[in-house]
Amino acid sequence: MSGLIRQRAGTAGLLVLYAGLVVWLTWPLGMHIATHRANTHPACGFDPLHMAWALAYETHALTTAPTRFSEANIYFPAHRALFYGDGGFGALPYFMPTFLLTGNPALALNLTFLGCIALTACALHFVVWMWTESHLGGFVAASTFLLTRWTLWEFVPSAPQYAVLQYLPLIIFVASKPATGIQQLPLLLLLVVLQSLASLLYLGAAVFAPLTLLALCRLARTSTRRGGALLLGVLILAVLLLLPLAAEYGAVRAENPNLSGQTWWRWWHPVTALPWGLLWGYGAPTAVPLATVGLIAVGMVSLVVRAGSRRPRRPFTAWAHSAFWAVTSVIMSLSPSATWHGRPIRLPHSVIADWLPIYQFLRIPNRLGAAGLTGLALLAGVAFAECAQRFAGRDRFRLLARIGPAALAALVVVGAYAEYCSAEPAFDREALPRSYPLALTISADSPVVRALQQPGGPLLELPVGLSPPLGCLPGPHAKAEYRSIFHWRPILNGYSGYWPATFLERMILAARLPDPEALHALRRETGVEMILVHASDLDALQAAVWLGLGEHEGNGLQLVARDGANLLFRVVDAATTGGGAP
Repeated sequence: MSGLIRQRAGTAGLLVLYAGLVVWLTWPLGMHIATHRANTHPACGFDPLHMAWALAYETHALTTAPTRFSEANIYFPAHRALFYGDGGFGALPYFMPTFLLTGNPALALNLTFLGCIALTACALHFVVWMWTESHLGGFVAASTFLLTRWTLWEFVPSAPQYAVLQYLPLIIFVASKPATGIQQLPLLLLLVVLQSLASLLYLGAAVFAPLTLLALCRLARTSTRRGGALLLGVLILAVLLLLPLAAEYGAVRAENPNLSGQTWWRWWHPVTALPWGLLWGYGAPTAVPLATVGLIAVGMVSLVVRAGSRRPRRPFTAWAHSAFWAVTSVIMSLSPSATWHGRPIRLPHSVIADWLPIYQFLRIPNRLGAAGLTGLALLAGVAFAECAQRFAGRDRFRLLARIGPAALAALVVVGAYAEYCSAEPAFDREALPRSYPLALTISADSPVVRALQQPGGPLLELPVGLSPPLGCLPGPHAKAEYRSIFHWRPILNGYSGYWPATFLERMILAARLPDPEALHALRRETGVEMILVHASDLDALQAAVWLGLGEHEGNGLQLVARDGANLLFRVVDAATTGGGAP
């Protein structure tokens, strides 16, 4: 009993430690956690708003109308609107409790983001400790993850579902030992499914591809063939469990033959800049601190030169599996067409791209490097444990044996933190500001929102950010999605990975408003009942027209509520207003 209490106390201590570090690294977000959001990247202005809406909608649907789970309130009247983008389903267990208790999507999303980052750091620490019995090694692994800018600055704040990485270190640990019986499979199956749910496309591929390769390698050896077959069985079962969600995405694809072109981001296919972009490029998950790279190199040298009789078995397993995941994921994260010192080259991935159109949807392969970051962080922890063994057993240098490991850990972590904060002009990285950048979230405390909370029909928010030929800017639509959390009316707006085939046609009509013919056409096609106009976001001429309608109603529109430059109009039946029909 006392051992169990100590174990639980140790786990709680790790959670407190890493939660504190995450709060410190993102300060003052912790002080404004209910009212602000991270604003470290331009995409923070729309992608987190979409994810907050997605998780809030999923919570709302599961607790009110589970049978209509896929029929989200955006892109009205399109079907399966939830499955035009990433649902972040793996983040739902962390988001849902807070949202149900408070109704505050900003608080729920911030706690999910910060909490899952802390849990991932704990998982890395735990796995390294299980492999090496070194808590300092675990701390080095966790610090590598936290001090890689991708985690808290360059990408994850703009895509909070990618904070849900805590299952990856555990998957690597559990899969490192070939299973000998079926009783060992449920845990791995659960971990694979939970991790894949965080992002079915990118994190699902980042998990399934290395595990499939590992299973095939084991099948090739007689001694591990049973373990390989069992691992393949786990992956097949995981696919079957994930199939219902995958089928919804498949149905959207079948309904939209040109889906790959129905996105604002169809122009953006990032190209890997080799060699430096892989380990030091902006936005690369594998761009770990140089101190970590140096530690891994020194640890590998120590492993090679150490006498074979002194090489423990478990750390070697740790080396092999950490390196396997790091290397496999780094290779996966390369784009089919890359550059080498600025010169275009074709990688072997291009053969896959020629045969299978997967890169139409895996538009940003470097996201697959999330598993590579996990592998590199584990490698750092294992390398530290290898180096720390050099200090052990030195009776003539007892003081060095005692303080050496701690001094090495401090040197690595302090060096990583110094690089984390500093500028790297050669790699397009600026020095970090002294405090974490924040932005105020949209509030429900508005007469416009209160009016929308009354029962009613579909809503359109203006402006729609029409920007030919690319489509619609994501910002206005992401804000409309987020605002809909507070009223849950169907909305014509929508921002996601992709949009329905008829979405742009409706937005072209919306951009013509308050033209009576455009209004009549939208009313006929969608039954739109309310129009919310953010006049401050329009150009001066358009703003003047709408503000004039706010003072003198007409064109089939009736002012219902106003909050500064935000005007909410009800669409009045054209037959009673004399609005023109096409």
